[in-house]
Amino acid sequence: MRAPGLRIALAQLDPTVGDLAGNSCLIAEAAKRARAAGADLLVTPELCLPGYPAEDLYLKRHFADANRRALDELAAAIEGIVVTVGFAEPGPRLPRPSLDAPGPPAAHNSLAVIEAGEVRAVYRKNRLPNYGVFDEARYF
Repeated sequence: MRAPGLRIALAQLDPTVGDLAGNSCLIAEAAKRARAAGADLLVTPELCLPGYPAEDLYLKRHFADANRRALDELAAAIEGIVVTVGFAEPGPRLPRPSLDAPGPPAAHNSLAVIEAGEVRAVYRKNRLPNYGVFDEARYF
């Protein structure tokens, strides 16, 4: 008999920038392994689905929309374990004056909670680093 509590697995993955299908497979395989090992929850890296840093890909609306479709397809394939997945969530469909001007983001740096074949919750990162190698305020 298993001791009560929550067993958490951490997925140390190396996603490929822009490869939504390949990264979905990595996440799905990690979920199967974690479930087989008795984990209740699998945590994947930030922006694991689109790969990081995807830079200007985040600014392309079709890429953010494809992220959401890939996330929904991934959710349908996961069973028996809760999985958190970092993805580029589509932003509002409003024009942005320029890349340097404030305006609605093309995408949000988001985390989805997948359970029982569907996305149950989404959290949007709101403390964006914008120093050194980080330029997240430009993309999100």
